[in-house]
Amino acid sequence: MSNEYDDPRAHALRERYHATFGGDELPVPVESIAEDLLGLAVEARELEVSGMLLPAERRILVNAAEPETRQRFTVAHELGHWVCQCVGRPDAAPVYCRAEEVGVDPKARALEREANIFAANLVMPEPAVRAAGGANRFGVSEEALTWRLYNLDLVLEPPSPRDGATS
Repeated sequence: MSNEYDDPRAHALRERYHATFGGDELPVPVESIAEDLLGLAVEARELEVSGMLLPAERRILVNAAEPETRQRFTVAHELGHWVCQCVGRPDAAPVYCRAEEVGVDPKARALEREANIFAANLVMPEPAVRAAGGANRFGVSEEALTWRLYNLDLVLEPPSPRDGATS
């Protein structure tokens, strides 16, 4: 697959994890990828956003009040920020994904889109999505799975937008 919704870095990271640690393919162990493979701490806290990446601290924070499926996708999204925008940049600024900032800043929108595409590829690999026939074996929300199916042209309509939905 080579299109705007593919991110080979996500596939490489997932494959590197499974080559190192083995284990079941699905659901993809995003917290273990963060902690065991990349050395990033993952913490659930009360937050006003779904998640944030603190690169200098090598820490991912997720909103403890959100469902586990949302938290899993948020960890994958923050891993996208880490891999795509922070690796090799020890001075990288914290990444806060606030709807009010993303909505007005084209650069922020592009970075969020990149992180979302990375996350979707990491936790919902295309071959597994096609083989699953829409069954949710990925440990993600129905909304995330529907977006992935839509981006792979497996469903005709995207999910209904959520107000202020960002990671």
